[in-house]
Amino acid sequence: MGNSYKLGFTIIETMLFLSITGILVVALLAGSGASINQQRYKDSVTTFQSTLQRQYSDVTSVSNDRSTSDACTALSGDSTATLLGQSDCVVIGKYVTVVDTQISISTVIGLPPAANIDSLNDVAQLKAYKLAVVSDSTETSDLEWGAGIAWPSSGSGSKSSTHPRSISVLILRSPTSGLNYTFTADDTSTGLGDMIVASNTVPGQEQRRLCIDSNGLFDGGLAVVINQAATNANDIQVRSNDMGDDSTC
Repeated sequence: MGNSYKLGFTIIETMLFLSITGILVVALLAGSGASINQQRYKDSVTTFQSTLQRQYSDVTSVSNDRSTSDACTALSGDSTATLLGQSDCVVIGKYVTVVDTQISISTVIGLPPAANIDSLNDVAQLKAYKLAVVSDSTETSDLEWGAGIAWPSSGSGSKSSTHPRSISVLILRSPTSGLNYTFTADDTSTGLGDMIVASNTVPGQEQRRLCIDSNGLFDGGLAVVINQAATNANDIQVRSNDMGDDSTC
């Protein structure tokens, strides 16, 4: 009688198969995790860009959301200034502060000076206004996925310690010409009037590169850039390290 044989896998072959399968699964999961983190990082950058861009449309399309008891009284010293429609205060812009991960956005009101300022240019006129933040209009949010703003690591504006960082952005609309103007400062303690400087300086109208730190989720390199003398949403751009700028994140 002939011998019969049953084909099958040896223990070594089975272990080898399981090992290779395990390696492939781990590699797939690692690649998927990196892809998700990368997308989260990019989402946080574009959302922050959109938040800054939206302020220009809000400044252009003015919405008076101040209450009947706000900073206008302090500006004018007139108790009737608390009544909407009965004061000389105007909604003149937006004030944005970013401290590490937190964003705060407030409405800015202005009281024109008693003296005639028609002969002055727009920035000089804005400088002549008394400005105040409407505290009860403040909206706060956080950059998505735990990201935060940071200094460039090399080139223009670089710091040895890149993170955390804070910045103030003041966007004003000239009551005379209707044009928008953007001023920035490197902290949240600089007065509104002190930020209004018509030159490529800080405080002033210098270009600002806000690197976005991914908090370890992804090796970043993206930044939201406020162009020099920004006037509209198109001046808020997302840039990477390979775009030939003089600073990198």
